[in-house]
Amino acid sequence: MADGEAQGDRMTLEAHLRKTGFRAGVEEGRWQILRYAFPVLEVRVAGRDISGGITTMDFQLLCDGFPAIGPFVQHWDPVSQRRPDPPAADHAPPGMVDALKTWSDDPTRYGGIYRPWQRDAALHNQWAQKRPDLAWHRRRDLTFIMEQLYALVSEQAAWLALRAAA
Repeated sequence: MADGEAQGDRMTLEAHLRKTGFRAGVEEGRWQILRYAFPVLEVRVAGRDISGGITTMDFQLLCDGFPAIGPFVQHWDPVSQRRPDPPAADHAPPGMVDALKTWSDDPTRYGGIYRPWQRDAALHNQWAQKRPDLAWHRRRDLTFIMEQLYALVSEQAAWLALRAAA
């Protein structure tokens, strides 16, 4: 990749980080930047249940090629600097279990979060073509992915609250 292309990727990502929608998510406490060193962006997402309880999860986004290709996104532990094990079915709602499962078209590497907006998952079984409403395209904003992560973590927060109330 030429230096100009890499610089364009970084400039575009940084412009998205300054956009009103992204900054509003930070101000509302939905997410925060933990670390940024292009092309790596680590974020903490805070999901809320109906009673106002908060659950947080951390994610790593690899943003090379942004926005022409969407970020590679994975659940992340910033302390150990690795991906945590996927949750078992009795520790998360079905949507979270599906999103964080270990999967890949290439058995030598992890495929990332299993959602049609995620770089590798979009190609799996033509998922992006089947779900264009959720697929990444260059006109999308980084906030789109952050909102998807917020919804996922909020689902986890609601599931945990229901289990605690039972």
